[in-house]
Amino acid sequence: MRIIVSLGLVLALAAGAAAKPYLRKPKRGFQMRVGEFTVQPGEDLEVCEYRRLPNRKPVDVSGFDLRMPPGAHHFVVWAYGGNVEDDARFPPGPVESVGCTGVSPDEIAPQVLIPLQNPNTRFSFPPGIALRLEPHEQVWLNPHMKNPGTEAIQPDVRFNFRLAKRGSVKHYAEGLIAGNMTGINVPAGGDQTLTAEWTAPFGMTLIAYSTHQHRLGTYANIEQVAANGTRTLLYETTDWQHARPTWPSPPLHLARGDRMRITCMWHNTDAKAVRFGPETTDEMCFILGFYYRDDDTPPAASPQCLSAKRGLLCPLAPTVAD
Repeated sequence: MRIIVSLGLVLALAAGAAAKPYLRKPKRGFQMRVGEFTVQPGEDLEVCEYRRLPNRKPVDVSGFDLRMPPGAHHFVVWAYGGNVEDDARFPPGPVESVGCTGVSPDEIAPQVLIPLQNPNTRFSFPPGIALRLEPHEQVWLNPHMKNPGTEAIQPDVRFNFRLAKRGSVKHYAEGLIAGNMTGINVPAGGDQTLTAEWTAPFGMTLIAYSTHQHRLGTYANIEQVAANGTRTLLYETTDWQHARPTWPSPPLHLARGDRMRITCMWHNTDAKAVRFGPETTDEMCFILGFYYRDDDTPPAASPQCLSAKRGLLCPLAPTVAD
């Protein structure tokens, strides 16, 4: 059976089926696919699609698989945090949007559920940890594609939710995006190094983290900052496009008020300054990851984060001197 499947995959790729990535459906769980959208030649496009998940009962997700075609940059599953139940009030099919902002009928920005930079990935949460999905939960699917070719493409983006065994879950994971938007200003033909410091708004345990930049990125790292100012390097990469996450063992606990730093470096080959923005010709400097809260810890407000019922979206971490 393995030989037949492998041969079928090879033949499909040889026939030019790169726009239809192979992904077997999970034995325990369900597969979904982003609706049809078109990326024109040379276009850098980020779309957002409102969907209902197919599960009729609450489920715990222990793992996730994603397949996207060449030209993919990132993929995020956002949770809808508003109060509208009528699906007719949401846009049908994928619509152009940056981070699914401004497309909800009653919510400016959605809630972080699954943030991913690697377009072809498979991960499993550590034992005892899972992502909770409510029955027919309302979500936003957010792929970012760039078409370097000379013909329009219709990307095939599909993904699996793999379910945890009943009774195995002790902690519920949430998504994290933290960093700085306003400080990015890479001069024409020059360089910039930016360090932002994010403060944990409540007790939590980090179970995965990576960095997120765009095409001018040459280096990024994540550090933990002790109360006395001592910094410990946790993560570094020179791969701006598909920075791979670290799953620390044991996971990293942060008390409320503990600090993390992200440092991003850029070299600008353009003839104009580059600032923060959604396209790969703009720049970003974020930590992406997953965490779970300390027991009985409710959401807490933070001037660095947007208000959310679940997950942390914190684009306002202040810059600091390195």
